[in-house]
Amino acid sequence: MFAKLAMGFLVFTALTTAYAVQDGFVHVSVDEYREGGTHLHLIAPASLGMVAAHFVPRRELSKIDEEIQRLLPTLKLAATELVKLPDFVLVEVRSDREHILVTKVGSGLEIEEDSPREHVKVWVPLRAVYDTAEVLTQRFSGN
Repeated sequence: MFAKLAMGFLVFTALTTAYAVQDGFVHVSVDEYREGGTHLHLIAPASLGMVAAHFVPRRELSKIDEEIQRLLPTLKLAATELVKLPDFVLVEVRSDREHILVTKVGSGLEIEEDSPREHVKVWVPLRAVYDTAEVLTQRFSGN
């Protein structure tokens, strides 16, 4: 009996873990250059964004700008098509004090900002972008 319960628990844990990481992981790195500054390096399941989108209260959803709502289908299409392309630079902005770079890397988007204050780098899987936009689209349409 105990063996069956343990096996059931292991199967449940494996399936739950597989679901949680199906979209990959978001990588966030923040390094502040000041003394005692933040050095944050975080890796989290990307599906957390999709799950969070499911639980946003209706009153908060209504505050989201209509322009963003109209852009969700474009965001889904972009995520679908970008994943098919080789790696490339989407946007690069340079000034004498700042450098911002948005690139398609592998199956995700990488956003990097370097300034005299800090270095920030975020990598987001495109599948997670698509899935989160899909959930928000459904929520806005009332499904």
